[in-house]
Amino acid sequence: MATRSERIRLDQKAVGFSALYEVTKILGERIDLPQGLSGILRILNSFMGMTKGAICLYDRKRGELGIEAAFGLTDEERHRGRYRIGEGITGKVMKLGVPMVVPDIGKEPHFLNKTRAREARDLHGIAFICLPIKIAGEVLGVLSVERPSRDARASVEEDLRILTVVASLIGHAVTLRHEQARNLEALDGWRGLRELERELLIMALKEAGGVQVKAAARLGITPRQLAYKMQKHRIIKEFRVEA
Repeated sequence: MATRSERIRLDQKAVGFSALYEVTKILGERIDLPQGLSGILRILNSFMGMTKGAICLYDRKRGELGIEAAFGLTDEERHRGRYRIGEGITGKVMKLGVPMVVPDIGKEPHFLNKTRAREARDLHGIAFICLPIKIAGEVLGVLSVERPSRDARASVEEDLRILTVVASLIGHAVTLRHEQARNLEALDGWRGLRELERELLIMALKEAGGVQVKAAARLGITPRQLAYKMQKHRIIKEFRVEA
């Protein structure tokens, strides 16, 4: 019988599947970039308990990072969030291109609280996870999220696994915006998005031991929708993809 900690890890993995699947659906819709990025942050809040989140993109003309989309921040707080490369945790992640995890921002001197979204006394007990958004080695910006440090669902390793994929998807969306006249209209034809959806379907089926009802539940879709997706991606019963 699985222990409580094992059940929590399994539950978190299932939630991660659902969150990633919802992100792929948002990016497949014909919506503008800020709207899509805001939707992604809402998903992280809904599925993973992230209380605040921000997507900062690098502005070459200004030479600094600015918040493109946020969750849990007012417009005034969002506009305060500007960072030079190397400034604070956000600027360091942009400079170094590697994730940084702060278990308690109330004890971290490099956390600048530029947005002033929390009073100083309210910073304690909040974990901060910050990841680079990069494509082909180029850092385009930073994804950052906050969550209660003592959240029983929390696993830094699992959070980083999910958020790394999300950051990569954001990077592709940002790149495509530049290439497609600042919109997401071609994202539904992005091969990488289709491949990710297929990979998530296969992973969910394997995790569920081939039971389609369980796999559908992991992805947050109905068994009928799963069957349609399996047919669409030509996934056969043994979970191989037909040539």
